[in-house]
Amino acid sequence: MSRSIFFALTLLMAFPAVAQASWIKETRKILRDNSYACRNSELKIEEIVSDSHISGVIKGLPQDAIEKFKVLFYVKTNRWYAHPYFQPENPQEGYAYAKINQDGTFRIKTIKRAVTGSRLAITVVPTPYVIKSQSRWLKPFLGLFGGVFRYSCRGLVVPLNGEL
Repeated sequence: MSRSIFFALTLLMAFPAVAQASWIKETRKILRDNSYACRNSELKIEEIVSDSHISGVIKGLPQDAIEKFKVLFYVKTNRWYAHPYFQPENPQEGYAYAKINQDGTFRIKTIKRAVTGSRLAITVVPTPYVIKSQSRWLKPFLGLFGGVFRYSCRGLVVPLNGEL
């Protein structure tokens, strides 16, 4: 009896890992298939307007690759937090990420918080990438664990002067 309970618990705990492995596998494939474009792309922030928007452009991604990527924003306070909102159950364009337009431009609204951020991280990730509400590191710790840029095509960090 205890073996069957142990087996059932093991099986139940494995399902989230399988679901997670699915988006990781898709994300890695998109990065691998577009590695040439990621290496040759250039990410630029054009405007940061407090309580309004962040706009920018990514150049160098081919038209067929643009729809396979999205732009995420993280603001650094004591940790890196997703900006402007984090919606784990149903991430929506404009709140959890920005869509890249056919001309390479992107735009997302901003919210100024009581605690201002010191830096802003912008990262271009494949569309299957699962957005995390916060992260301790931008780059993977020891090259393996965590990190916002682990599955990034292109990333950029800019200093903030109280804008967000």
